[in-house]
Amino acid sequence: MDRDEAIARGLEIHETKHSMKRRSPWHDYHGKGTYMLTLVVEGRIPLLGKLVGRVNARPGDGDGPKVMLSELGTAIVKEEIPKIHKYYPQVEVWKICIMPDHIHAIVRVKEDLRGGQAMESLGTGARGGHGAALTWETGGAPALEKEGNLALKKEGNPEMEKEAAQIEMTAKRGKEMDSLGMVVKGFKLGCNRAYWRIFGMAKATRKGLFEPGYNDKLLLHEGQLKGWKKYLDDNPRRLMVKRLNPGLFTVMQNKMVAGRKCQMVGNCFLLDIPDKMAVIVHRRYSEGDLARLRKEWLACGERGGVLVSAAISTKEKEVLREAMNRGYRIVLLRENGFPKLYKPCGESFDACSEGQLLQISPWEYHMEKKTISREQCLELNEMAEKIAEWG
Repeated sequence: MDRDEAIARGLEIHETKHSMKRRSPWHDYHGKGTYMLTLVVEGRIPLLGKLVGRVNARPGDGDGPKVMLSELGTAIVKEEIPKIHKYYPQVEVWKICIMPDHIHAIVRVKEDLRGGQAMESLGTGARGGHGAALTWETGGAPALEKEGNLALKKEGNPEMEKEAAQIEMTAKRGKEMDSLGMVVKGFKLGCNRAYWRIFGMAKATRKGLFEPGYNDKLLLHEGQLKGWKKYLDDNPRRLMVKRLNPGLFTVMQNKMVAGRKCQMVGNCFLLDIPDKMAVIVHRRYSEGDLARLRKEWLACGERGGVLVSAAISTKEKEVLREAMNRGYRIVLLRENGFPKLYKPCGESFDACSEGQLLQISPWEYHMEKKTISREQCLELNEMAEKIAEWG
């Protein structure tokens, strides 16, 4: 049923609420797959451990950044994580990273989860409270899709509305059975019990350890797994760098740049450096033009100047890549803005921590993937030229 048909039937339409915790609608979470999962402690309270070590420690020194686990963090590592494979033999936990206020896990679902040990795995405690979904009968769930049942909510009958809501919840929970979501739910329940036990929480005051939901990234291509593992290993260092340089990793809002209100992340003082050059490659440029300009751009970076670019074309990307490798100062213009908890990745993170990078976007953040338009390319290139002219 499309949007117009739904409206014609009198159904209430809601706009999509974008969330980092939404599942991929095209993927079957009951089947095989490899994922990086992230679970965040409610309120981001650092209950799982404490960051210790030296950010400038050399590899092998033994005192590099790491997380010293709390009693709760230790219980999760030693008791709860092993239960995942114990109760779900189809699931292997390949790597874990416990941070003070969140958990990353790389897991592999090696066999279909349908028909597994979902009910038995969570024990009798799952039949009430947080895990009550496991005891629901799902036989009537498909009836929700019938027009008669969809119309129940329109009649204003409280009993019928309640019945429709129950059918809808049953359908949702039935869909979760024997899926990755149920594995995560069971793990969360075990962590909750450890949380309640260690902090001596009475039933009346108990609450969940984690925020509702979780984030998952699906392994799609070769090399992605290596990147995930590197990211998890580097997480303590990244957190320590952010704490030492909070201003370089804070999203700045409504900053005027080249006559436009922009979002920025990084070293805003790069804009004050007078020696700046815009890296823009036009189609009309000959190979000779490109060679000459490339030499001029890199010379600017070498003498401490700033390269400003949207890095749209392949040639522009190549110049910015070379500049990044050499540790030059860069102002990067982006089509997309920044989410609330944005932080750069990979080499951009290190460049940002060293004050060598400033990212700017004149537009708000959007979750959906968009192809940059020609008009946007022209706008960003014009901004790059104006920023460079400030010097």
